Amino acid sequence: MSKRLLPQLILLSLLWCQNTSAGDEMETPAATLPEPLSLAAALASIDDNHPRLVGAQADTASREADAAQVAASDDTRIDLTAELHRIKPIAGPPYDSRDDSRASITLYKRLYDFGRTRHRIDAASKETAASRATLALTRLQLRQQVMQDYFNVLLADLAAASANEAMAVAYVRLDRARDELELGRIPELELLKLEDAYQQQLLQRQRAESAQRQTRAQLALTLNRPDELSATLEPPQLPGLTSPLPEYEDLLNDSLANNPALQALNAQLLALQDEQKAVRAQRYPELYLQLEAHEYRQEYGSRTPLRGILGINVPLYQGGRVDADISARLAKRRSLTAQKTQTEYEIRQKLLTTLQQIATLQLQLKQATIREDYRELYLDRSRAEYELEIKTDLGDAMVEQSDARQFAEKTRFELALARETLVVLTGNPSWSALTPPDAAAANEATQ
Repeated sequence: MSKRLLPQLILLSLLWCQNTSAGDEMETPAATLPEPLSLAAALASIDDNHPRLVGAQADTASREADAAQVAASDDTRIDLTAELHRIKPIAGPPYDSRDDSRASITLYKRLYDFGRTRHRIDAASKETAASRATLALTRLQLRQQVMQDYFNVLLADLAAASANEAMAVAYVRLDRARDELELGRIPELELLKLEDAYQQQLLQRQRAESAQRQTRAQLALTLNRPDELSATLEPPQLPGLTSPLPEYEDLLNDSLANNPALQALNAQLLALQDEQKAVRAQRYPELYLQLEAHEYRQEYGSRTPLRGILGINVPLYQGGRVDADISARLAKRRSLTAQKTQTEYEIRQKLLTTLQQIATLQLQLKQATIREDYRELYLDRSRAEYELEIKTDLGDAMVEQSDARQFAEKTRFELALARETLVVLTGNPSWSALTPPDAAAANEATQ
């Protein structure tokens, strides 16, 4: 083989041997959850290794890879061909060698295909945008789930404390009744009644303690930390719990424009339009440039070392493939359009229901606050009467005060979750109970 081909071979070897593989990324182990655990720390602990996020991220990465593959399909292609040929000479000198080996380098570049590649690239880009919107929705939903599970743990702790107080009161009354029975002051039937009440409270406490364990296990799973069950949770700070909200129409417009699920569907519909254009462009010609450099062991007059081709490929007959592809995409487009309309209807209804729920919970929060204050004062008065020996115990007052506190906290948490639903619907974090009122107002003013 002639040495004149050596520079081309070296260049091609360099291109072929480029290191395209990325180094393995070292996963950083997740930090241990703080103790006590705060809601802010719980939300901050959500990482990309969560199973719900891994699936959405993998889909996004796949779409991005597809987009890169489509874009690369229009790149210049360079091929090296080397062939060892052994022949029987058919002529005398200088064509009496049996070695007829050859090598060639071919450069191929598509110059124009009437938009076929461009539309495919646009479609792949929009599919990637749809996948990213779905990933954003998954993050919002996971954030809301963390809040739900965090609140459930706190409510389980309050229920356990209330059940423990009720059981203690029932036990004191039962123990006092036993003494009364020995003195003959009450019938045995009354004692059995108190014994039954005590056993009910004991069973209720057992259920409450089981709920404490179960809710902590669920929170650990949601945080992707199945082996880290938090012992103590801090009461959450909800500065934006009662922040004013826009009217329904304003929130609806925000939802229809920015809801992640709708954004994903819109991007998919636009991608289908580009795919249809790309399919139709298969009927159009393709203009290309091809450059060839050849090197032969034996030189004949008919062999050319260099060749340049400016060519055009014209599809003459493609059967029904193009029409079938277009029909398939039209059917998928109709399906996505119907899905988008259905999603819009669900958003409208969900938004209305959530706003009404928030209005009801805000009134309920006022009631819960008044009830909590009343039970606190009632407990103070009962404590004073107990100290003056006017009352024999504080049982009812303590239990009712615990129940009032539990009712108030449950109302606060339900209101916070309802506002978080607005965040999922609109994609706007300003409406979250975790967002301070001044920050929400500033964010709203910039939109």
